[in-house]
Amino acid sequence: MLKLDEKRIRKGRPIGLPYQGSKKKISKKIIEIIKQNFGTTKPIYDIFGGGGAITAECILNGLEVYYNDLDKDITNAFERVISQDREWIKTLIISRDEFFEIKAKENKTTDDFLKLLVNSFGNNKLRYLYNKEISDLKYNLAKEIIEKHNVFSGYKQTETYKRSIEKYERLEQLERLEQLEQLQQLQQVDRLQQLQQLNKIKATNKSYHDFSEVSGAILYLDPPYEGTNQDGYINSFDSQEFYDWAFEIAKTNIVIISSYSISDERFEVVYSFDKAHRTIQGGTRNDKCEKLFMVKDISN
Repeated sequence: MLKLDEKRIRKGRPIGLPYQGSKKKISKKIIEIIKQNFGTTKPIYDIFGGGGAITAECILNGLEVYYNDLDKDITNAFERVISQDREWIKTLIISRDEFFEIKAKENKTTDDFLKLLVNSFGNNKLRYLYNKEISDLKYNLAKEIIEKHNVFSGYKQTETYKRSIEKYERLEQLERLEQLEQLQQLQQVDRLQQLQQLNKIKATNKSYHDFSEVSGAILYLDPPYEGTNQDGYINSFDSQEFYDWAFEIAKTNIVIISSYSISDERFEVVYSFDKAHRTIQGGTRNDKCEKLFMVKDISN
């Protein structure tokens, strides 16, 4: 089992894009586990980088990191966010009508991608965050809070929010204002702007097979969950082919895989995040918890 002294974990909130399957909630722990068990001198390859939570945490810890994801839209979005400012982030909040107009566009920009991501239920870019009955009210309230109070977090303390609660008591979920929470998460990425100038983010859009020649590095791998995708449907990712590849590359690298379970007996659990459970579509919590896996014994 890998060790973790939680007292040494970086202070402050984790950062990264709101993205399905993101490891943002445990990213600080993952990087501290890597540091405490394997040191800080080896480059880290975040090959299934997604919303960039692991990459961002590496940068904030002063580690050399390579950010990769096969989906160019998400790496473009990450780079777009860290190159912009707080005022630009405010433009990402959109109404229900705008959401479906953008969704219907044949050619979408990176900003379009981000608007769909931030304003969709479960960050799936398919369904608007709020149902039709309540969407206008929540959108207008969010815009008013941003414009009058210039806040993404702490909105519950604003007079605008308090008045709205008194006026619309029937809206039990109004306090969630998930759009603002999503924007706050994006706003936190602003802290990476100064690091971007150091040219430490190396974003690529390759298959994991393209990293077969890497040696002497730490590979953090967060592949699609075995057998199902984030919404519980069967996916096309060949997990067994991936496990064969990971087993081979572990002969010359430190390989750490994030998953809930791995059917291949060559891998074992080396750390379990007992409080990190998956929330499936619809808000239901799955009893499985996130774990880190490594090869049992590559000498056999």
